[in-house]
Formats: sequence, structure tokens, C-alpha cells
Amino acid sequence: MVRWLFRFLFKLFILGTVLLGVFIGLVYIGGFGPIANKKELTEIKQAQASVVYSSDQKIIGKFFLTNRTNVSYDRLPKHLVNALIATEDSRFYQHKGIDKIAMLRVVVKTIILGNHSAGGGSTISQQLAKNLFKRKDFSVLSMPVNKTKEAILANRLENIYSKSEILTLYFNTVPFGENLYGIEAAAQRYFSVSTDQLTLEQAAILVGMLKANSYYNPNSHPENALRRRNVVLHQMLKAGFISKNQYDTSSRKDINTAYTNIVNKNPNGYFLHQIKNKATEILNQHTKDDGTSWNVEKDGLIIETTLNYELQETALAARKQHLIKLQKAMDSYWNILKHKKEIQNIITSEWKQTSEYKHLLKQGLNESELKLRAKEKRNTAVFDWTDKEHKYSQLDSISHYLKMISTAIYGVSTKTGAVQIYVGGNNFEYLPYNLITSEHQSASTFKPIVYAAALENGQKPCDWINNEEVTYTDYDNWKPANYDHSNGGYYSMVGALAKSVNIPTVVTYFDVGHSQLQKTANALGLKKELNPNPSTALGTTTFSLQNMVHAYIPFATRNNSVEPYYIQSIKDNSGNLIYQHKQTREKKKPVLNPNTLETMQYLLKGVVDHGTAIRLKTSYATKGDWAGKTGTSQDYSDSWFIGFNSDIVIGAWVGCKYPSIHLPSRIGGGSVAALPIIGQITSHTYKNTKTNRMLAAGFPAFDEEIINNCDCEFYREENTLEKFFDIFDKKEETKEKKKGNFFTRLFSRKKDKNKDTIQ
Repeated sequence: MVRWLFRFLFKLFILGTVLLGVFIGLVYIGGFGPIANKKELTEIKQAQASVVYSSDQKIIGKFFLTNRTNVSYDRLPKHLVNALIATEDSRFYQHKGIDKIAMLRVVVKTIILGNHSAGGGSTISQQLAKNLFKRKDFSVLSMPVNKTKEAILANRLENIYSKSEILTLYFNTVPFGENLYGIEAAAQRYFSVSTDQLTLEQAAILVGMLKANSYYNPNSHPENALRRRNVVLHQMLKAGFISKNQYDTSSRKDINTAYTNIVNKNPNGYFLHQIKNKATEILNQHTKDDGTSWNVEKDGLIIETTLNYELQETALAARKQHLIKLQKAMDSYWNILKHKKEIQNIITSEWKQTSEYKHLLKQGLNESELKLRAKEKRNTAVFDWTDKEHKYSQLDSISHYLKMISTAIYGVSTKTGAVQIYVGGNNFEYLPYNLITSEHQSASTFKPIVYAAALENGQKPCDWINNEEVTYTDYDNWKPANYDHSNGGYYSMVGALAKSVNIPTVVTYFDVGHSQLQKTANALGLKKELNPNPSTALGTTTFSLQNMVHAYIPFATRNNSVEPYYIQSIKDNSGNLIYQHKQTREKKKPVLNPNTLETMQYLLKGVVDHGTAIRLKTSYATKGDWAGKTGTSQDYSDSWFIGFNSDIVIGAWVGCKYPSIHLPSRIGGGSVAALPIIGQITSHTYKNTKTNRMLAAGFPAFDEEIINNCDCEFYREENTLEKFFDIFDKKEETKEKKKGNFFTRLFSRKKDKNKDTIQ
């Protein structure tokens, strides 16, 4: 009986061995799908994320299909490698891809004894094979087939690559949860450091995550991560990789993460959108050595941009702080504004454009049923500055965004055109519409173009301009008024610009003529055809923030504008240069008369020193020489400030989604709504001394003649003798206003009044 049993078991063993051999053979020859051969394994290529850097080498974003950034072996800290080997494969350096001792342990402890805590038998090489080629479903045979494939692949990998190369491949492919792959992406996400900067404790945490990357996530489950980290440290102690003293010290430390998710919540989304488009344009003009095209989402490119990280961070913080304050006032004002018929029509129109409304309409709901659905409240994810979830109806959500005050901030180097600040709105994820490139009424930021045209036309900064209200009957009885309702007397150009008064600006428009204004605007880069209407002088024409900022650059340089650029260089993942921005050395003729540009710089400096933008100096104590102009459109729907020194121009626009939804007057002026954002940026003290020097730059010395030509009072009252002569000048329905001081007007009464009329 015993002999028969022995023979039966022996035959069973032989049969099992044969079947196992046949099974392995079938897997080996591709019976369950092909297995990568030596050539394919030698040519392993993994899609890598392209990493985007600021000008000061801070990572600001990534473009990827798979969020992975590869690192070389020399950047893997020794304690990171030791943590992996001690925890996952203690005999890594002794085997050739398959650890027979570990496999025997699995068979005895796990399969025979049922101890599922005994650990797995997969080596690092086998895990690498799994990471590279993923497991497939073969029904009940899935586990044996996949394990066999991984063993074969592990052995092949060991015959092709060195141990250090296998470790490098492993660390670059292993998943770390949250759609992260590779140690570099994990180090950046959880600790905001590069792989070579990982401490012993941080390395142990990341290696510990390999057992279950969600359960041991240090950001969402710090207690689990701490326990697992200490297990890894204990394994390192057992393997002799760390001392007892190191273990005791490290195992007592708390979990300290520096979590940064620049993928899901990237504050630089508007800028990155520009970078992706512009990088793609550049790469379309370059090919790889093998003639194939570059792919910004797969090739692991290094994209160095012009963005100044510190300036951008300060701009983002200033935006949030200031808009929270403004929004409180707007929320109160909305309770009045929302009842207006025009606003109700906008809300209804917005509701009818939603996909939900269109879906319900197709279902046959009548108007009353649609209104009920529009008012149903539910948990809704909307953007606000608190990041809270709200219980909103569809109409609530629409109102939420209609009343939301938004801003755009744009800063560019006057010398190179490097874009250094780029905040296109409040939140790219929820509100992707770019407010830097969208158009808004330019308001009083357009007035410097009017006065530049006047200087080009031969007018002087101290010529007196009439400030008396006039009704222009040829223009639908239009009657411009000053924001402070002042009337009468005379302003010099110096005072009219500093105090941003409207009536003298319109008078100047008629004196200059439309064609001269169009010519000047075009020369400054504002290529749009202006409406031949005197209201154009007050900024009724729409321009983008980017347009207006670049129009001011000649005032800052006393010369020319510069083309904006965003990308400094693009390199491949080995650091080889693909593209380098080349700065043009060509000297161009000034866009306007140099005397005009220098005079405008001096006048706009006066706006900051003594005019509507004085808060930049008084409230924010901005250093250096700054010039600029505030802007407020009709009914406070658009608020602007553009400020500049000799090195940088920074502009801000503030407003709501529709011009009809305007800000309350107490917060709607450019000096209140927009200027404080620039003030916080320019008055901040930065770690980078170069940035501080740039923001504290001075203007070149002004020509004495220009200073003397601008040396006059802002305003003077009209005297009795002038009133007498005005009786002869005035017509009941006049189209233009006279300029000049008393004596020039006295001896120039015969001047042809039709010389500079609208074209």
C-alpha cells in the first residue's frame, strides 16, 4: 500500500512537472501572448512628462500623458536604494531576477501554511517587469500566467541591464498613487523636493508606499504612512543599512509633508496654457535626430520660461487678498443690482445656454417646470476663494459667477519683452477664459495716447485747455462730464492727465483730429481702427490688457515697444538644447518723436507722484521711479491701472463678466479696484535682489527743457476778460473747444477753426 502510494505520488509529481514545463513552455513561446524579446527590452522607452520651469528654476507645471519624470542612477540617494532593497528584495545583488529562496518561502508559508502576511516572492526585477508591461486577464490562469511572464522577463532584464540600471528603471516606473509614476514625481508631489534631496525618513515613506500607495499616502493617511515608514526603517536596521541610533532617531519623527499638486490645482494654469501652445509651435519647426517629431506630452522636455516665480507668487497672493475684500462689497451691492430687469435677462439667458436646460427642454418640460428645476438646490462645486462646496441651484451658480469680481495681471520686461507676470483670471480650472487677451473698454488708460497725439501735433504740456461743459449736438447731444463734476476754468495738459479729467481730453481730441490720434495709436501698437467719435478719447474702444501694457512700453523706454516672449529655451530630457530664444540686437527708430515719449514719461510720472495714482507712493511706498495711469470706464464696469518704470510694465484689469454688471462706485475706481494689486507687487520685498533692483529702478535724467515745459499749474480759473472774448467764440451748438492761454487766444482769433476736424 505504501509502495503504491509512493509510486502514485511520484507519477503525480512527474506529471505535474511535465505539465508545469509545458505550461512554462507555452508561456515562453507566446502561447498566452508575446513576451518582449531582448531587442525590445533593450529599446525600452517610456513616455515622460515635460517639466516647465520659471526663469528662476522653480517647477511651475508639467505636460504629460503619464506623470513621470525620469532620474539617473547618480541622483538616487544611497539610503533610498537601501530602503528599497531592505524592504522589497534583500537578496537583490545575489540573484538573476528570480529569488528561489523567496519563492520557496511563499510556497511553504503562504500556500501551504496559509500565512498571507509572510510577504510576496517577487524580486525588484519581477516588479519592474510588471510595471513595464502590466498584467493581463487570463481568467483562472491570470496569476500563474502573469507571474511566469514576469519571471521570464525579469531574467531577460537581468541579462541585459546592470543592477544599477534595473534600480533606475524601477524607480522611474513604479506607481505612487494619485496618477504619479516614478520617484521624481513622487518626491515633488509629497515633499516638494528633487529625488537627490530626499531625507532618510522621506525615502522610507516613499518606499513604504509601494505596498499600497493609497493606504500609505502620507498626505491623506499620515498615521498609516508613519507605521509603514517605521517598518521600512526596521528592515533597514535588520539589513545593516542604518545604525540603531539612526533608527531610534528617525522612527520617532512625525510625518512632515510639503504636498504640492501642480497638476490638479495649478495657479499658473493660464500661463501654462500659453506655454503649451507656444512650445508646440516651436517644436513643429524642429525634429529629432531620427527625423520624428517632438511631443510635448511624451518626450520629457525641459521648458524654461520667462516667468519670474517670486513676482508671480506675489501677484497671485495680491489678487486673492484684494479680491476677497472687494467681493464682500460686491455681494452687498448685488442684492440691489440683481433685481434690475437687465440683470434678470442676463441670468435667464445664461440658464438657457446650459446643457441641463437644453436636456430638460428635449424631455418636453414646460416653462414652469423648467423654472422649478432651475431653482432646485444641490451640492455644487463652484470656484470661490474659500474652496467650499455650496448647495446651489442652477440660478444660484449663474448669479455666483455673474457677480464675481475677476482680475487679470500682466507684467513684461521693457528691455526684452520677457513675460514675467501672467495671471489670466481667478481660476483656470473653473474659469478658463483668458482676461489678459480678452478685450475691455480701455477707459482712461487710453488718455495718454490722446495727449501723445497732441504732443506729436505740436501742442505743449502747459497750454491751457478749456474745462467748460459742452453739449455736442452733432454727436447725439453727447455731453461729457468730469468724474468730480467740476466745470469751467482751464487745465494744463499736465493737470488734465494727472487728474484724469474728461472735458479737456475731449477738447484735445478735437484739436488733434481723429487721423492724428489714429496714427499715434497705431504707432504705439494699437492697430484697431478707432471709432471717429469724440467718446473715443475717453477710452470707449476695447483693447486687451496685453495690448494696453505693450502700448505703454515706448513711454517706459522712450523708444520702442518689444514683442512679448514666453519661452527661454527647450531642452530634451538629457539637457541637450533644442531651442533657445534669441534677443534681437537691431536698433529701431523710435515709434514717436523721442521728445514726445520722454515728455509722456515725465507726465505719467506726475500721475503717480501727484495725480490719481498717488497711492502707489503714499499707501504702498513703492521705491524708485514709477509712472502710470488709472482707468475707470462708465458705470465702473472696467477698472484699470498700468504702471511702469524703466525695467518693467505691469498692468491690472478688474471687473465682472458683463459690462452691465458694474462695481459699486466706492470700490469701482481704478485707483481703488486695480492699483492696490500692482501696489502690493511693487512694494513687496523679494528674496531675489535682482528683482528688488528691477522694481526700484529709476528713469534716466529728464531733459531740462522738458522739465521746464511741464512746469505749470494743473488748473486755473477763467478770468473776466477771457469770458468777454468767449462771447465771440462760443456757438450754441459747438463742435470744438479752444485751447491756449489768454494772450495766444487774444492774438489768434482769426485761426481757421476747421483745420483739425474729425476725418
